Amino acid sequence: MELEAEVIGFYGDAKLLRRLIRNLLDNARRYGGTAPVAVTLMRTESAIIELEVCDRGPGIPDSEREKIFERFYRVPGARESDGGVGLGLSLVKQIALRHGGSVECVAREGGGTCFRVALPHGLPIT
Repeated sequence: MELEAEVIGFYGDAKLLRRLIRNLLDNARRYGGTAPVAVTLMRTESAIIELEVCDRGPGIPDSEREKIFERFYRVPGARESDGGVGLGLSLVKQIALRHGGSVECVAREGGGTCFRVALPHGLPIT
């Protein structure tokens, strides 16, 4: 594994941000099969920090991509034995919103799913 990074100062609740990242990584590992999870973190010129977590799982239908952020919602066909009860992505969205950001779910080119989190850089949370 190789990592290139720069230090980026960021106002935020460290505990909540760790939860956001952990939830996305756990979902990617749980539903992505044996393929590696792709993670990208960067700062844009418009003072936004973008985190992207992508897997090679079965993907999420277009019609379900907004619903998955609702509490207790699970994609039809998801089994409880797969793990989770439908709270993880709801928490991800609430944490992103609390930090003035957003999260979206998009199809990954070549198959799978990507979750993109955008957080404003340099703004205190409220």
